[in-house]
Amino acid sequence: MADDFKDISHLYKVTPSAKTIIDGEDLVETKQKSKAYAWCDVLQSVTGLILGLFLFCHMAFTSSIQLGKDTFWNLVALSGGYPIDGEEHAWMHVVLIGAITLLVIIHALMALRRFPTSYRMFHNIKSQYQFIAHRDTTLWIVQIVTAVILTGMVFPHVTPMLTDPHAIGPNLSSVHTYHNGLLWTFVFLVATELHGMIGLYRLAVKWDVLAGNREALRKIMYCLIVLMIGCGSLTMWTYYSNGKELVESGEPIVKYEPVNNWWK
Repeated sequence: MADDFKDISHLYKVTPSAKTIIDGEDLVETKQKSKAYAWCDVLQSVTGLILGLFLFCHMAFTSSIQLGKDTFWNLVALSGGYPIDGEEHAWMHVVLIGAITLLVIIHALMALRRFPTSYRMFHNIKSQYQFIAHRDTTLWIVQIVTAVILTGMVFPHVTPMLTDPHAIGPNLSSVHTYHNGLLWTFVFLVATELHGMIGLYRLAVKWDVLAGNREALRKIMYCLIVLMIGCGSLTMWTYYSNGKELVESGEPIVKYEPVNNWWK
């Protein structure tokens, strides 16, 4: 008789009770919920991967100002389609930034499924951490904290670029950084890089990169965190210094005109 029953618990997010299995109640609905949960997990992972890799591109893009205002201006012009016809297409910036913002929203919504939403859940996490004190648990907690910080900082960061894409450039971006202040910019930088690099590490562990060697993956993650925050700090200071100089000069702040236009 026992051989007539198959173990189907692996199909479900929540294992059905004995009564549910015997009575045949809600099995289809439970399986559908399990599939939906799995797809949400995939969506969170994919958007997280794209956003994590985007951080490297974004750092290279913004850090180009350390090579001179002309370098940054030319890269901004490239992303705005300037080489096509010698005209700035601000809508291209809006499309790109809008797409990244949409990925951020989707990623955040998917991640909310696992976010502790009650005092009891927080208490259980605290108890588990005190009992086990595993490094990956610490990293997970850091991700939760940085996620909360980024929730309040991402949209103020992207909104000016979406509403006034023409202001993206060496001069006006520098003035924007100056008005934001070093503290705000540094907190945003640290929260972003910690959240992103830890997220990539957890994905690498989940997808068995380097045969799941956590120690090696953690070392790579720590190196990337130091590299990204270090490079970002230098870049932040460059923008802040340029902005401070422009504001204190007392002259009207206008868009930067390049000395060396690569696209002419």
